[in-house]
Amino acid sequence: MSQASPELRAPLEAAYAAVNEGDLDGFLALLAEDLEFTSLIAEAEGTTFHGHEGARAWWKTVRGAFDEVTWELLEVSGSAERGIAQVRLAGKIGGVPVEQTLWQAVVLRDGKAVWWANYRDRQEALDAVSRGA
Repeated sequence: MSQASPELRAPLEAAYAAVNEGDLDGFLALLAEDLEFTSLIAEAEGTTFHGHEGARAWWKTVRGAFDEVTWELLEVSGSAERGIAQVRLAGKIGGVPVEQTLWQAVVLRDGKAVWWANYRDRQEALDAVSRGA
């Protein structure tokens, strides 16, 4: 997969900036109403999040579990509509340091995320986004 188009990189950068700044409204503005996504942090429950209500639930349960947290966008590749991103999460839960690097497969429509899923390695993310997710 090639380097990311600006149409893919810009919404991802804006989404992670909103999450890092605690700006839920800014985050929701970058998500389609019919959004569907999963989270590695919530995978034990097998949860798939749907729409803005799902994004709010993720914000409360996953982002809210951290005492402090930062998501860092390391690498992005793909087209304006779909691609993958390598992301590093670092934070503390109950005072215990947590760090995880993951790969995110993402699909956009009109500059807003309609689907994403997180994976432990690059190839899994590539396979998922290639399937059309």
